Amino acid sequence: MSFRLRIFLLVLLVAATAIGATAWLTLSLTQREVVRSRQAQVQHQDEIINTIQAYGLRHGHWPGVDAVVADLAERTDLHIQLRTEDGGVLVDSDTMQGRPSGGVRGASLTIDPRPALDPSTFRAGGDPGAYVIIKKNFLADIYGPAPTDPTRGSAPWLAARQVAQYRASLVMVRCHAAKTKADPVLLTSDAPYLTEAQMAADPACLREATTKVLRDTSWQADVNASFYACTAKRAVMYNGDVCLTAGFGNAVATTSAVPLQLFLGGRDDLDLTQLGRPAIFGAVGLLAVATLGTALIARRISRPVHRLTDASRLLAGGRLDVRVPTRGRGELARLSASFNAMAEAVQRSEERQRRLVADVAHEMRTPLSNLRGYLEGLSDGVVEPSRELFASLHEETLLQRRILDDLQVLALAEAGDLGYTRAPLDLSDLAATTATAHRAVAAEAGVTLTADAPAPVWVDGDSDRLRQVLGNLLSNAIRYTDRGGQILVRAYVADGEAVLSVRDTGVGIDPGDLRRVFDRFWRADPARQRATGGTGLGLTIAHRIVTDHGGTIEVESQPHLGTTFSVRLPALQA
Repeated sequence: MSFRLRIFLLVLLVAATAIGATAWLTLSLTQREVVRSRQAQVQHQDEIINTIQAYGLRHGHWPGVDAVVADLAERTDLHIQLRTEDGGVLVDSDTMQGRPSGGVRGASLTIDPRPALDPSTFRAGGDPGAYVIIKKNFLADIYGPAPTDPTRGSAPWLAARQVAQYRASLVMVRCHAAKTKADPVLLTSDAPYLTEAQMAADPACLREATTKVLRDTSWQADVNASFYACTAKRAVMYNGDVCLTAGFGNAVATTSAVPLQLFLGGRDDLDLTQLGRPAIFGAVGLLAVATLGTALIARRISRPVHRLTDASRLLAGGRLDVRVPTRGRGELARLSASFNAMAEAVQRSEERQRRLVADVAHEMRTPLSNLRGYLEGLSDGVVEPSRELFASLHEETLLQRRILDDLQVLALAEAGDLGYTRAPLDLSDLAATTATAHRAVAAEAGVTLTADAPAPVWVDGDSDRLRQVLGNLLSNAIRYTDRGGQILVRAYVADGEAVLSVRDTGVGIDPGDLRRVFDRFWRADPARQRATGGTGLGLTIAHRIVTDHGGTIEVESQPHLGTTFSVRLPALQA
């Protein structure tokens, strides 16, 4: 089975499964939506009731409540309907939003916009008959401080005073709104219903409202009649008496908004019977579209795969410069990018191999030419054999041996086959012993070699290989430091790392050459290097060994001032 066919069948199976899952999810989500709607009704019921009641209490009428209902319906995602006590629909959120009115819950909730009697009134006490003097000395006490006079501080008197405050407050805000075109609304739901700022904003309207309420004695007569009835029945009027509450409610009802009935329901009540034949036709159509789309997807996927296959054949045939185009960010794009990276790595490896062969040939050509020339001269009798000549020839053979040994070590290291015997190692001791071993060579070159390693510095490493690293660094430092120069070897701990550094006062390295110091056969001064017999592989091998130990090797240099090599390794606790 071809890759294209497998992809086609796979995507087709996914599409069919998705259709079935979609149908199941549709039914599940429909039922869940019904449950969610019921939960939302319970969750937001108090908020809706309190908001609408507060609007009726502060306005004293219902015009404008449709905007409040629309906002609540939008925030709660519910169908909200307000009806009057005789069953007439006052506001319907679905109708306002241009939808057919949906179903609502059968039970209604009462919206009572009348203010509540101040609880402190029940604790006022006093003579139940004191209410009869309300009409005489009520004028100065509507918005003033609560009186302490036992005649005018009784519970009936305070209840009537709160009724007068509510009635006068509504008249005042409507008078002020007629002048300013503002919303005639009370700013508080508690007595005295007007804030000090409202009172100060329009004293004329405040006086007009107070006068109008006090001149209307009919509501006071209703209050008196209610209190007389309670007294006649010898009802207890204080400490929360229901007669006092009922009398207050009847008095404010003549000026407050009428009570309403609240009905709640889901915004969109879905009908499960609608998922019949249209759903089947829709599923069939969706399957057809999925089949066509899957075929296109399979073709689109197989095309880059074919390109990758052709490129792989060319790469295997020796075309190392072959690449494939990378488009998008999908899996195939990442596969194409990975192929290009692999081809680039293969090409770089091939180029490195060629450069290595060329470098080795170049390094060995000169000493072999010297050996050949001297041997031919000795054979022809042109050159006289001497101790100095044989010593020179021996030096050339040793150089070839060192190059071959270094190449073998480097090849093993890059292949990951260079063995390490790791154990806790004190870099301070390593620095001291290695400096001692090189001190004679340094003295012969006229260079002062000093070791500064006062405290133990422990690492987990191969002592022979790390000694080889330090030996290469010291050999280079001695080779490139003129007579009278100095070399300092240090071992210390910095930022949780063990550091082994070699600093010299030699010729230094040009800034442009610092990135090449670890390349094979690179020399800052080829003539000087040849004279001293270096192979040009020491720093490359040192870099490989340090990397295998999980560390880094860094170099800092200034021309004619000196160079510092720093080896950083993970430190061990003492």
